Amino acid sequence: MILKLILLSLVTYATAVIKTELGFKWTQFDNVIMSTSVLYEVSNLRGRIWCVARCLQDHACISVFYRRQYRRCQFHDVLFMSPKDGEQETGTRYYSVTTNACPSHYVHNRLLNICYQLHLNKINRNEGLADCTTRGEHLVVIDSEDKQVHLLKQISSSSENLEHNYFIDGSDAATEGQWILHDGRPMTYFAWRPGFPANVSTAHDYIIESKLIQRTSIYVWQDRASKDTKYYICQKDL
Repeated sequence: MILKLILLSLVTYATAVIKTELGFKWTQFDNVIMSTSVLYEVSNLRGRIWCVARCLQDHACISVFYRRQYRRCQFHDVLFMSPKDGEQETGTRYYSVTTNACPSHYVHNRLLNICYQLHLNKINRNEGLADCTTRGEHLVVIDSEDKQVHLLKQISSSSENLEHNYFIDGSDAATEGQWILHDGRPMTYFAWRPGFPANVSTAHDYIIESKLIQRTSIYVWQDRASKDTKYYICQKDL
């Protein structure tokens, strides 16, 4: 089942992402513009290649729209996933940028040096971790407020991501109440929901990003059992 999901994901991205001179062009966003998570705009650049080059120079920039009609580049600090969230604008083209070994269809925050992918298939934690491991990855590590804020902004940037809970790295399975990361490091940053970790059962040994209130973009952590089915986020170390 997991292999089937991986292959389906690869086929989907292969048809949607094209490598260009400097970045990756997302063809499903042709003639679409997004108005959220805008870092800034620059007018009168000579073309889309200069837009992508400008994005590469700014480590806060993850993606860019080239608006041909206005000769304008619109820079963003997230990677958009849902063209249906945007508005129609003829002539726009959308590009993402990565460096090092971060794949084209992953989110690459160069300021935080983090490369990850949201997986929108609902499975238990062990299956999600196994899927990450097949690519030499692990569940995403959130070890600072900056990473927590960025991840929540990324989740909130696309409607198809927003209504779900996600397994992330962290466990107290070895010793109850002592939370560690996949590599054995003790956790020092937490973003628990009020009343959590609940510790209602020794089976609640793993962490999810959980939506706090419906119809908002506020996410906080809960402890859950590995058998629970959630979405998950894989991180590739660079």
